[in-house]
Amino acid sequence: MAFLQTIPELRRPAPGVELLCLPEPRFKRAQLGLSLDLPLDDGRAARTLLSEVLQQGSAAHPTRRDLSRALQEAYGANCSLYADRNGENHRIGISLGWVGERFLPPGNIVVPQLLEMVRQTLEEPRRGKDGQPFDEEVVERERKLLMQRLAERKDDRPGYAEERFISLMCEGEPYGLQAWDSEQAVAALTADDLEQARMELLATAKITAVVVGPCDPDIIAAWLADVFGGRSKLATLPEIGRPVPAAIREVREQLPMDQAQFHYGFRYPEPADKRAFEALGFACSVLGGGSHGRLFRIVREQKSLAYGIYAMQRARKGLITVAAGIDASAYQEVRDEVDKQLAELQQNGPTAEEMEMTLVNRLDRLRGLADSGYELATYFVREHTLGLERSPAERAAILQDLKPTEIAEAARLLVPDMVYLLEPNADASAVQPEGIPAQA
Repeated sequence: MAFLQTIPELRRPAPGVELLCLPEPRFKRAQLGLSLDLPLDDGRAARTLLSEVLQQGSAAHPTRRDLSRALQEAYGANCSLYADRNGENHRIGISLGWVGERFLPPGNIVVPQLLEMVRQTLEEPRRGKDGQPFDEEVVERERKLLMQRLAERKDDRPGYAEERFISLMCEGEPYGLQAWDSEQAVAALTADDLEQARMELLATAKITAVVVGPCDPDIIAAWLADVFGGRSKLATLPEIGRPVPAAIREVREQLPMDQAQFHYGFRYPEPADKRAFEALGFACSVLGGGSHGRLFRIVREQKSLAYGIYAMQRARKGLITVAAGIDASAYQEVRDEVDKQLAELQQNGPTAEEMEMTLVNRLDRLRGLADSGYELATYFVREHTLGLERSPAERAAILQDLKPTEIAEAARLLVPDMVYLLEPNADASAVQPEGIPAQA
């Protein structure tokens, strides 16, 4: 299967709004994604809860059931909101999907009514009694559910370990902050706080929109211009921080658990060009990008030191992180083996077999983009955010031309920053509170 050579058309229909257009007819469904970005400031707790409250109804569709019914009447459309950290920004995301008009009964259109539903959700939310900005019962219910999810985070030990690791390694940087701020911040929110967050979001957020599939991008551009065209004072988003570690740090924490969670973080400077960027991703994949990675083959398969071990590139922040589930007693041996394998990769580069396996793995992912409008939209938003703007075909050409020496050179950019271990308590009945003292 050939790689897609398309690059989305970039439009700017309103101040602070960028629209990536890829009207690709190969898909049955069209996808519209909206990303509204603000700094990870004190308003992020309110925006996080707001993303849940807005989905419970609007003035035109007062309940969740009314919203669901309207989506079903639009031939099974879907719409969802979420809040998360994206790089060093706080993001409210909106995802809208619908069946392309050529697959609907003749004369039927759904895009205008779906866009109006999104506008109503953002601009005309369901209000409360006596002029309250939101229904207090809805706010309290969604707050309770959010607080419950936050309280249950530790039950997912791998996820919680990753959260603690990133917050400690990036302490003092926006990347180390949580999208919801804290449980205390969520508990203190009022309906007025949510209304202030809603108005600030619509008035000042940087917006990236992407539309992929069987649709007319002119309709989307006109809608964006109508909803966001009157804005004048836009938020300033922070520059991505890339501090150079002075020395490697070691942190060990404890919780009642069976399997310890190991994390090792490395930083790297901004890549010089697209080829260097691709070489860094290739190096990460050789190191631990899956069952073909040397950490999986050596640490897990050959030495049985880990239940699973993988490396991940966090490209916007300039991090490569290694994560593994291990027995706590194997901590030092696993850490030493990660150091050893990285040093060997830095010195000698990948083997011919590793080059071949990694190339197949990465090319397969690029080919797969042709089968999913959602994945293709996600891909192009990432490319745009990183300032790379590469088609899948361009990336494939670079990948197929990379040399082992370039992979070694990219690996030498990695600077170790922090090793973290979340391990079982000696007393399994003890429960550590959040923010437990770190043992350096």
